[in-house]
Amino acid sequence: MSTIKEYLEHITRTIKHEDIIAFDNHPFAYKILDELSNYDIKISVISYSTDIIKYVSRYTTFNIIVPNGVVDSAFHIIVGSDVVQTFSKYRIRYYFITVPYIFDNNLYQTIPAIADIQRTLNTNANDIFLLNRPDILDSHSNHDYTLVGSF
Repeated sequence: MSTIKEYLEHITRTIKHEDIIAFDNHPFAYKILDELSNYDIKISVISYSTDIIKYVSRYTTFNIIVPNGVVDSAFHIIVGSDVVQTFSKYRIRYYFITVPYIFDNNLYQTIPAIADIQRTLNTNANDIFLLNRPDILDSHSNHDYTLVGSF
């Protein structure tokens, strides 16, 4: 069994009924959702990704916490201050996050609207798990990056 598969199984076995779990859109997130559904664990899912929301509603029996906000169909996300306000009300067990950049142990986002949401989810989560392999941020870059959390 691969290390990633073992890691996935370890994480999914620690999730309990009624936990609130947040997901960013990433292929590994769908695998985790499938595993939890196979274990028949009833959780609530938080996501600003319309793709994750659609998948959860179609293929699982999980509760979905849907925020008020504006759908950005180009990025398949729900954005706006109402999203941050809605998500700030919940105590999240795990947040499965994706970010484009990392520097030291800090996670960075380039899209400000997403950064605000990710920062809120990160703040309200007991633990975060990075789903992707972000690029290492060049400290000499002139681009604007927003810190969303750290390990």
